[in-house]
Amino acid sequence: MATAPLAFRLPFPFSFPSASRPPPSRILAPPTPRRLPLRLAAAAARRFRPPTADDEPPEAAEDSSHGLTRYDQLARSVERARIRQPEITPDNPLFSSPSTAGGGGGGSYDPDDEFFDEIDRAIAEKREEFTRRGLIKPSPASPPPSQSQPEDEDLTDELSPEEVIDLDEIRKLQGLSVVSVADEEDEEVEGGEDEDDGLPLDEDGEGFDVAEELGLEGARMRQPAFRMTLAELLDESKLVPVAVTGDQDVALAGVQRDASLVAAGDLFVCVGEDGLAGLTEADKRGAVAVVADQDLNIEGTLACRALVIVDDILTALRVLPACLYSRPSMNMAIIGVTGTDGVTTTTHLVKAMYEAMGVRTGLVGVLGTYAFSSNKLDARPDASSDPIAAQKLMATMLHNGTEAVVLEKGTDGMPPSGVDSEIDYDIAVLTNVRHTDEENGMTYEEYMSRMASLFSRMVDPERHRKVVNIDDPSAPFFAAQGGHDVPVVTYSFENKKADVHTLKYQLSLFETEVLVQTPHGILEISSGLLGRDNIYSILATVAVGIAVGAPLEDIVRGIEEVDAIPGRCELIDEEQAFGVIVDHARTPEALSRLLDGVRELGPRRIVTVVGCCGEKERGKRPVMTKIAADKSDVVMLTSDNPANEDPLDILDDMLAGVGWTMEEYLKYGANDYYPPLPNGHRLFLHDIRRVAVRAAVAMGEQGDVVVSFLSMLSGSLFCSSELVTI
Repeated sequence: MATAPLAFRLPFPFSFPSASRPPPSRILAPPTPRRLPLRLAAAAARRFRPPTADDEPPEAAEDSSHGLTRYDQLARSVERARIRQPEITPDNPLFSSPSTAGGGGGGSYDPDDEFFDEIDRAIAEKREEFTRRGLIKPSPASPPPSQSQPEDEDLTDELSPEEVIDLDEIRKLQGLSVVSVADEEDEEVEGGEDEDDGLPLDEDGEGFDVAEELGLEGARMRQPAFRMTLAELLDESKLVPVAVTGDQDVALAGVQRDASLVAAGDLFVCVGEDGLAGLTEADKRGAVAVVADQDLNIEGTLACRALVIVDDILTALRVLPACLYSRPSMNMAIIGVTGTDGVTTTTHLVKAMYEAMGVRTGLVGVLGTYAFSSNKLDARPDASSDPIAAQKLMATMLHNGTEAVVLEKGTDGMPPSGVDSEIDYDIAVLTNVRHTDEENGMTYEEYMSRMASLFSRMVDPERHRKVVNIDDPSAPFFAAQGGHDVPVVTYSFENKKADVHTLKYQLSLFETEVLVQTPHGILEISSGLLGRDNIYSILATVAVGIAVGAPLEDIVRGIEEVDAIPGRCELIDEEQAFGVIVDHARTPEALSRLLDGVRELGPRRIVTVVGCCGEKERGKRPVMTKIAADKSDVVMLTSDNPANEDPLDILDDMLAGVGWTMEEYLKYGANDYYPPLPNGHRLFLHDIRRVAVRAAVAMGEQGDVVVSFLSMLSGSLFCSSELVTI
């Protein structure tokens, strides 16, 4: 397939190397820079202090405290210290005195100081920087002696010299007052129209964040505030309602469809029976307006001030939040990744690659939502499939300086086509398509149509790009979606016609090495992601980098910075002599594919832990056992989140996969001998998951791989922590 020219206008500001420079023929991974901890070094010329071993042994102190109370003993100790104080050269103050020249708050330091010189310098410079930025107020200049208040003079006369020094230090410290967000809000309330008070802004107009300025993780996330009247929202969204009753000038602060998440000032979108059931709760939580597709009686029953009736509630669900949150996707580069497998890994790799280019990149996926770097936002695992949550999260990211966002568009809980059409995607990525008849209750045509909706929006050849895996039979279908003149970047494991393909690869228990051919050179990548499937995710990431014209060294560095993805063939490395891999495979197909991939790593034995959930998918239980028993040397069966079902019933269903019953297994246990399976492999079971994991890890020997297939419940992985604590 011919590939269109790759030069185009990026959807985010970024300068690339000159096109006249010839591309390198081979790019090796540069060493990853490591951030060293901050050190405050002492001055070079230190005071000589002899080792304690050369000191004369101290004389025993005379016991003169006999017969005194503890209070009298303390008073005597204080008096002795005061008597000795003039004989001791006082140490210089820990904090330098603030400079009063020009009213600045920067500190000064004594160049003759021997021990605290460097510390004083660092503190003085940092305080001067914070004063300049407005984080702290400058220390007030000391008044002349003639202007001192009489009562202060009298108080000073009554104090001892040591107490005078302490009082002077206290007065200096009183000049340091931090300007907090709460102070800013109070000043806004009291000052009214004065916009210059409170926390100052940086040059880019955003508030100062100490953690962010110092390069620390966990920077404070600023929450944007949105205000729009109902009439303005309806006009902006071009939504034509059937009827509007109540106050159209009511101010809206947010949009929600989940009544439990409604806050004061929100617009509640009443969708289906769940929406009707939660109407009263939403009203109690402070919803000021309601959007529904049927007439509701709000007068006298609800406190909300307006009701909007529409024909298509799903259209309102996707349009209204996009308008209220100011369509944040139009101001960032949006990369959508869809497919059946490998989507989560690909999104994390793409995020790391963009950040290696110096682009602040967010991520919305099932394993978490990040504004940029490791700054995590509070969101549900299905946020990328929720149009309201996705718009609000992207608005928060944009408000905090995010320049690009990677959205995971997996097939789990996939919304109907078009529900996220208000997201302005720039790049569409396909990993693969694997569909079974019972997959999410959809036919193959419905499944393909929903996945293709992302590619159908790639219509602008200047801005949009398609990235497809041509090893998948459905690749031509996805490449044909949207505009036919939109450039398509292809990748493949072995097909040399693809723009990005492997030349050579090597798999092992602890590392994956791959040589990748691109239109601009060869990349040598060493990754901690294991298995053939993860090589596809690496290739997809390289293809995205080629599509946006990323420097080859940044592509390599970004990919190599990702050592593991939780629950995706995740390697648990506690320096043990054998490999431990965690995966959340929940289908027989995924289990079979991963065990084949693990066998390709060349282990001596595979010890597999398989757990099935309770109260659902009973038909999969014997199938999962059969696959694990065929492709593992040792199998450990257990229950995973049994809920209200008896774990022994779950295990009984699983044993049917090898032709055993629970009675037979218990009989073997009574004889203290568990016979091997017909293929020579061994099988054991434990009804407690933690015991099964520990038993499997205890079996691990040099060259073995322990694979734990434990499912996910509410987005939380259950086995990583258990394995790490072994």
